[in-house]
Amino acid sequence: MADVAPFRAWRYNLDRLGSLASLIAPPYDVIDEEAQRELIERSPYNIVHVDLAAERPGDHEADNRYTRAASLLNRWKAEQILIRDPQPTVTVVEEAFVDPDGQPRRRRGILAALHLADFAEGVVFPHEATLTGPKEDRFRLMSATEMSLSPVFMLYESPGDEILTLWDRIDGEQPPTAALGIPGVSKLRLWAADDPDLLRSVEETLAGRSVLIADGHHRYETALRYRDQQRERGRGEGPWDFCLVYLVSTDNPGLAIFPTHRLLHDLPRDVIEDLPQLLAPYFEVEELSSSPVAISAAIDRHLEERQGEEPAFGLVLADPPAAFGVQLRDPASVERFAPDRSPAGRALDVTVLHSVILEGILGITPADIAAEHKVHFAKDRNEAFRAVSSGKSQAGFFMNPTRLGQMLQVAGSGERLPQKSTYFYPKLPTGLVLYGLEK
Repeated sequence: MADVAPFRAWRYNLDRLGSLASLIAPPYDVIDEEAQRELIERSPYNIVHVDLAAERPGDHEADNRYTRAASLLNRWKAEQILIRDPQPTVTVVEEAFVDPDGQPRRRRGILAALHLADFAEGVVFPHEATLTGPKEDRFRLMSATEMSLSPVFMLYESPGDEILTLWDRIDGEQPPTAALGIPGVSKLRLWAADDPDLLRSVEETLAGRSVLIADGHHRYETALRYRDQQRERGRGEGPWDFCLVYLVSTDNPGLAIFPTHRLLHDLPRDVIEDLPQLLAPYFEVEELSSSPVAISAAIDRHLEERQGEEPAFGLVLADPPAAFGVQLRDPASVERFAPDRSPAGRALDVTVLHSVILEGILGITPADIAAEHKVHFAKDRNEAFRAVSSGKSQAGFFMNPTRLGQMLQVAGSGERLPQKSTYFYPKLPTGLVLYGLEK
């Protein structure tokens, strides 16, 4: 089963640089151009200079964002901006945050190295499909830097969260290696841990379990490709046989999944106007409100009342403003639109939305959805409501989250969920630790 090991992590030299706060960055895939500029200006040592380096006019094969990232990393190592642990460690991570529903939470996990396994081996299970473009970008960066910069967020089943229960008993009162706050997101504390009992617990606990990718599918598949390339070059076993992972127990009370809502744009006006009628053959469609000030509360109430029932959504139209409750009439009807899905897969709200409504009724292709043509993904419900009320989006489908048990059941059978089926909040920043791939 899963082979997890400590490793000699590369870390920012905080004795020289002070706090991590100006050095870390969100994962590359959530950084827009404005955020990229702000992070670049925050510090000359911010990890975004490497993880999402700016393009320049005239970039070519010998001088581009990837080659510059590699040169910068090498300079940081030479100047001891980055220093390496003298012995193998795992890093305990504790995040205190307020979730999107306003509830305070504390999520804890372990940063370690996971021995790469092909999906067919039944050790690592994905739950979402990946896109070629992001994987090519990450592969070029990994090849140039010989470094794994961001962890793959993975889940493992462990009643009682036994690794961190042991950590609390042996080292939990030790001062953290680093502590920082991310304004509006979370407060983090990190401990570089080399206690033999803890390291043994990490290895032995995970050795009897499989793991599920919660976030970072592109990074994991990129690591597999990089490993295979090294094997083709005859390099034998090496650090490329592992990848950097953030491991969280499914029993951790701070772990929660939140929904990603779908916003429609660039569809014919008559299709949007007729949407409630188009849904009616397959769904119970109930008008909830036409008052702009009451729409949000009506949708929230509808979704809360139907959690755990047949797939249900909230539908909001922009012009004229209206909110509808939408609930599947007959679960058997989903098989017509998703014949290749398992019964458990067809029971997911997100499968019904994609297969029956977006693709089946509206004719939006999976390629369109992947490219966000006609459909835009929104994690923040308030921003999603504003997009519809302002007319920026023609309509919005609001969702309940995929439940953890559903995700484990479907992914554990080898089936992948539709794109953006899960949203684990908050995303772990890049730059907490780095994993070197050089031999």
